[in-house]
Amino acid sequence: MVLCAVAVSAVAFGEIKIRCDYPGGNVKVVKIDEAGGVVSVAPDLRDTQGKWFHWNFTLSGAAGKTLHFQFPKNHYPYLTSLGPAISRDGGTTWRWLNADGKRHEPNNAFDYTFGADENETRFAVAIPYTQKEWDAASARWRGKEGVKFDVLCKSQSGKRDTELLRIPCRKGKAKWIFAFTARHHACEVTANPVMEGIIDEILSDSKEGGWIRDNADCVFIPFMDKDGVEDGDQGKNRNPHDHNRDYIEGRYTSVRAFKELLVRESVGKTIVFFDLHSPFVRGSTRSPQQDSVFTFASTNEQQNKHVDAFRKNWAEATKDGLLVYNGKFDQRAGKGQEARLEKARKSGLLTSRHWVESLPNCYSSICCEFGYSLCGGVYSRESGRGLGHSLLKAAVHTVTESAGK
Repeated sequence: MVLCAVAVSAVAFGEIKIRCDYPGGNVKVVKIDEAGGVVSVAPDLRDTQGKWFHWNFTLSGAAGKTLHFQFPKNHYPYLTSLGPAISRDGGTTWRWLNADGKRHEPNNAFDYTFGADENETRFAVAIPYTQKEWDAASARWRGKEGVKFDVLCKSQSGKRDTELLRIPCRKGKAKWIFAFTARHHACEVTANPVMEGIIDEILSDSKEGGWIRDNADCVFIPFMDKDGVEDGDQGKNRNPHDHNRDYIEGRYTSVRAFKELLVRESVGKTIVFFDLHSPFVRGSTRSPQQDSVFTFASTNEQQNKHVDAFRKNWAEATKDGLLVYNGKFDQRAGKGQEARLEKARKSGLLTSRHWVESLPNCYSSICCEFGYSLCGGVYSRESGRGLGHSLLKAAVHTVTESAGK
């Protein structure tokens, strides 16, 4: 059965049915060869320019069978280094196909044997994170002293709220403002559990959590591209540009609102900014950093000293964690980066971290990347939260050391 690679909410052929009619869902069905046991699929790129790799679908009607899943044979990777993420309970819990941490090959196909009673299975390029998961995490923080749930703005479509979580300074007058954003690119799912861990650490009884609640206002925006997250878009390289290339033009409601918020609420305070991302889908010999944790340097000389101090503190804070950051793959400052920044400005495409670092009261503006499956260890929501705990501790140590406190 050939379906001409059309995007679908549900397609059935014989007993096999494929659907993606839920938050984060995305697939194009190319062909279902039930007799041969081959299912050919591809990501639905929608308004993304070029190629990208986000997909998430549910298959039913294959109990007891072994199927071969084939993505386009064009030498472009569609699978992480551990293969697909798999859920048998409708997306509540997930495991990697290669749960043992062994690298999966090839990068565009996998086989799966369904149990005799396995009537519906969800497959995704990575462990998904949508409004449902954020709401579950928020339940931990509701009722906690000082936590305020707010709305940054309406999403681009006007159909949804773009969430804003605040933890104001409990002493009333903050010297610092810590701002955290995620999902400038809708498909970059590893960022949100890290954000959860940061919030958990701030609200904990740790020394670092106590310091930040006494000295800083904290703001969190979990979904900068809220529509894209829920609709299952790629988000990266949108036409004409994505959310994280919008810090000059301001075509997106969330970008305009975040810029206004940070300028307004940082008056008399020093800014520490973290933008949380996922990199490319898998590492390779030429780009091993994609299976790790890494950061980008600042083009501001003084701020870059703060970035380097943070990196040193973060490496120390993660050394006993489930996921380890060692700084090996960090993007360093240099003339090449300055040239790219100037090119971005001239083309009208500026990122969030570059815009924030240009503000006169910015202490540091850091973009962090967290690999999809291998991330200094095997990625899970739990291990991602651990990275958030260590990131917050390292950030507090950095600012207190430089302030002599």
